[in-house]
Amino acid sequence: VLRDCSVCECESPPIWASEVDWMPDDLECQHIEDEVVTSVDAHVTDTFGSLVQTDTFFGEDTTAELEDEDAAVVVDLRKNPEQYTGYTGRSAEKVWKAVHEENCFQQEDESDGTCGLSADQRVYNRVISGMHSSISLHVASSYCLELDTDRIAECKTWGANRTLAYERVLSRKDRLENLYVVFAVMLRAVQKASAAIAAAVPEQDSYFAESLIEWKEHLQPELLKITRSCPLTFDESELFNAYAQEDAEYKRKELKRRISHLFEVMECVGCDRCKLWGTLQSLGVGTALRIIIDDDDLQVTNLSRQEAVALVHTLERFSSALVYADQLR
Repeated sequence: VLRDCSVCECESPPIWASEVDWMPDDLECQHIEDEVVTSVDAHVTDTFGSLVQTDTFFGEDTTAELEDEDAAVVVDLRKNPEQYTGYTGRSAEKVWKAVHEENCFQQEDESDGTCGLSADQRVYNRVISGMHSSISLHVASSYCLELDTDRIAECKTWGANRTLAYERVLSRKDRLENLYVVFAVMLRAVQKASAAIAAAVPEQDSYFAESLIEWKEHLQPELLKITRSCPLTFDESELFNAYAQEDAEYKRKELKRRISHLFEVMECVGCDRCKLWGTLQSLGVGTALRIIIDDDDLQVTNLSRQEAVALVHTLERFSSALVYADQLR
């Protein structure tokens, strides 16, 4: 594992960092079969775990009281880029195995040879696959090509690893297509919640002042222009049309439960920076799905500051991944 697996913390965190709610700290990672959760690791994801807003996202309050005032860690994502960290081997494999074999819906082919998954289940699986593709392409685009022989755990030469990009994503049509799917889902969610994103970040918050101006004056108008100029790439109304109201509500709750489980899996990642980006993007995807599948307009208009930030950052991650997919072909 490289030194870049660690996370650079902010020296002077904002006041609101100590005022957020916290995720339960009784996490069990036996399903990963690896003791990869450490006290330092937990501090990083505690900060982003609070972004879940469990009382509004999952319909019940499962937050825990903060026991250690110094436990919070605030990071600047610009100083902790998503890239190759050296986190590989059995630990990483078990995390992804839990994501794809436990968190995703498992397909059972019908007797006539058709897929037994419903539309909402297929969309969820494709979203998770697309997120995995994005992560792989970011790793491949910023890869350690040569280790520094004079310094331990330091990289001497960084660059693109086209072979890795091809093996993990570009050679697999379904994985590349799923990247487009998850981008379309994120874009649709940002379109629906564009006003809520700006409203979630107080204008007087100095930590987000410049970003808020950039969002309102440049990014938001450009994104809305894209959605108006292109045909509707994702229509969420088709997901539950075939179900009765009670069945549709069950389907929605099941998707939310799986997002909750995805957060738990990310808590078991043994690399701080991987956990940081994995949790952030899981929150972004989870927020997007909540916006899209919930028939309650209040769920669209009520976003926490952290949900809004995760939503925009995750859209940017997937957008960048599409650029890398073109560059690394």
